Amino acid sequence: MTTLKLSDISFKAIIAGALVDNLGTMFSVSLLILGLSSAGLSEPQVTERLKTLSGLLLTLIVGLGWTMMGGYTAGRVAKRSEILHATLAAVISIAIGIIFREAGRPDWSEIAGLVCMLPAGIAGGLLAQRRRLPSAK
Repeated sequence: MTTLKLSDISFKAIIAGALVDNLGTMFSVSLLILGLSSAGLSEPQVTERLKTLSGLLLTLIVGLGWTMMGGYTAGRVAKRSEILHATLAAVISIAIGIIFREAGRPDWSEIAGLVCMLPAGIAGGLLAQRRRLPSAK
């Protein structure tokens, strides 16, 4: 069993992964809001549309996609212990999600997002690890 030291952790990789996750999510949701607005919906209509089941599921899927991408980024930047770095980046994103929780969202949506973020981040780390360590053929 290998002992992990604090010096083995790349904080740059963790921050990069968390930034990709959070900035990517904010950018994508902003584009979605812009698209709905340009379709002629007023601000209250856009807000209501995003609070529907389909709107909540769409933003959940988009957010988890960016969490996976953030985990992948953390693993690729670290170039070692990809799953660990992806997990830590996802934990940072979870903390940010809790701190900046959007009022008015249903509890199930918040809980689903927070619970699924860790597996999504780890999946990104697994992809990064597979890229670095291709399986023998």
